[in-house]
Amino acid sequence: MRLTAFRVGAAAWTVTGLVHDALELALPGDPELEAAMRAASVQLGPVSLEAAALYRGLSLAMGLAMIVAGVLLWMIARAFRTEPERARPFGFVALAGSAAVLALAAFMIPGPPLVTFGVATAAFAVALAPRRAAR
Repeated sequence: MRLTAFRVGAAAWTVTGLVHDALELALPGDPELEAAMRAASVQLGPVSLEAAALYRGLSLAMGLAMIVAGVLLWMIARAFRTEPERARPFGFVALAGSAAVLALAAFMIPGPPLVTFGVATAAFAVALAPRRAAR
């Protein structure tokens, strides 16, 4: 298992989450869409939520989840630095998750996630590739 490539994949997850949340907080939205979302409410059991607040909260939570996933992957690489092969099962999960998000990005989320999850998918694939035997 190549832990340097594994760390590149972990960093791609972390960077994606950081940039996602930074842009969510910094960029102005469409005023018409925001007005319509503020006027709409979503009933979740006994709680009524403004659609705009629900959307913003879920978006920020998604970015935070990507940051946490990236940090956990980085910690896995660090924990297994002396026995990298023990990190292999985590690498398969990371590769599958990265590829799934890359596929979603290809169909639904244009732009930077295509690049960052393309990098993550490639990095985890490289991390898992068998090493060539020394000659």
